[in-house]
Amino acid sequence: MPGTVAFRTFETRIAASTAAADVLAGLVGNALDASPRAQASLVVSGGSTPGPCFDLLSGKPLDWSRVTVIPSDERWVAATDPASNEGLIRARLLKDRAEPGRVLSFYRAGLDAAQAPAVIEQDLARLTPGFSAVLLGMGEDGHFASLFPDFDGLQQALDPDSKTVCTLVQTAGSPYLRISLTLPALLKSVHIILLIFGAAKRSVFETATHGGSAYPIEALLREPRVPLTVMWAP
Repeated sequence: MPGTVAFRTFETRIAASTAAADVLAGLVGNALDASPRAQASLVVSGGSTPGPCFDLLSGKPLDWSRVTVIPSDERWVAATDPASNEGLIRARLLKDRAEPGRVLSFYRAGLDAAQAPAVIEQDLARLTPGFSAVLLGMGEDGHFASLFPDFDGLQQALDPDSKTVCTLVQTAGSPYLRISLTLPALLKSVHIILLIFGAAKRSVFETATHGGSAYPIEALLREPRVPLTVMWAP
């Protein structure tokens, strides 16, 4: 496993979520401290895992008016849909002190999903280059963002030297079209936090660290370009 990967174990999920929120706030704060006009960008995952971390992060005393929150991936549904990651971000993160923050929407009403990656890439290009921090989760199939094992475009999306920033994802196992950032896009970050819970995900992580697995997460774990901290709790 590359020396840029650190694995931290916590007794409880709230302890892991608290640690993740503290690290993310520090990274975003560092970006904002660069100058009075500096902007910060924070990439976050969806799903059930990051909710408590979002709640904690929303109370951090940062100048959130200079922060753009970016989904790592999104189902092709409106933000008002219960399945929307943007909806989760707005409900759990962009509240309290973080309410002035902005979110970069992936879903665009009236736009064909196939056209969305190019539009989102243009929007990302207007932000300060690189991400201040990235928070990812992982599924029991080893996927991160929406880079699933059965995605036909997985090889290109995991190629760290690819120029593709955003991709349309459709798999047999999901009823939704999805838009996802690619591995090379996520690697344009100061630091990546991988927050995972439970014995099953710990097993997937350990298998992936040994190499030769079919888990997409293995591509992230073997990539030495960006420091990665894995935070796990039972």
